[in-house]
Amino acid sequence: PKQYLGHPTTVLLDDGKTTIAVYPKGHGRGAIVMKRSDDGGLTWSERLPTPASWATSKEVPTIYKVVDPKSGKKRLIMFSGLYPIRMARSDDEGRTWSELEPIGEYGGVVANACLMQLRNGDYVSMFHDDGRFFKEGGERTNTFTLYQIFSKDGGLTWSTPEAIWAGSDVHLCEPGMIRSPDGKQLAILLRENNRTRNSYVMFSDDEAKTWSPPRELPAALTGDRHTAVYAPDGRLFISFRDT
Repeated sequence: PKQYLGHPTTVLLDDGKTTIAVYPKGHGRGAIVMKRSDDGGLTWSERLPTPASWATSKEVPTIYKVVDPKSGKKRLIMFSGLYPIRMARSDDEGRTWSELEPIGEYGGVVANACLMQLRNGDYVSMFHDDGRFFKEGGERTNTFTLYQIFSKDGGLTWSTPEAIWAGSDVHLCEPGMIRSPDGKQLAILLRENNRTRNSYVMFSDDEAKTWSPPRELPAALTGDRHTAVYAPDGRLFISFRDT
């Protein structure tokens, strides 16, 4: 009662029906709650036990399924943002989890907003910051910067962040990534946080090495926190918060 609950993020396991959801106990921050569904989301468990450090989460958690490119071992990873970005992992399909541990001496907002496996087996993930959380003791600026990080070991360790875009005329953030049907191009759909323009899109034709300049989207795709997947019949389904 009287407790705000929102910002759920989910992962569907390989059996096509087991789903794990995590969300903060509060608006954008708070202790991480985890629930599990064994029937594709029709019914859900009660709140499941979580490691003690999950109660210290400062932001919205994001959860992903990854594979170690060398061993083929599958694992789940969950991020919690602001400073520093922390990560927890599960090697048994979400039954048990590690504590939240920093992935580096950097931070960001909605970290990490998206994750994609590249054709060479590496993973790329993205977040943004406005100056407050990238380094300890930061202060807000009028510039939003998009960062990307890479993992070569199935999400266990991550590279130093590299900026792919920065701007103050529009505030682009919370990227949602999708691969083109032919597999050759990546796209990120971006929230515009100034609320003065539509959402934007950026493209990469070289597996996230470089990105095109942002391009404004039509109103039909304007919103927050885009999440895109392909339906079984090949259609592209994109969910987001309509603003």
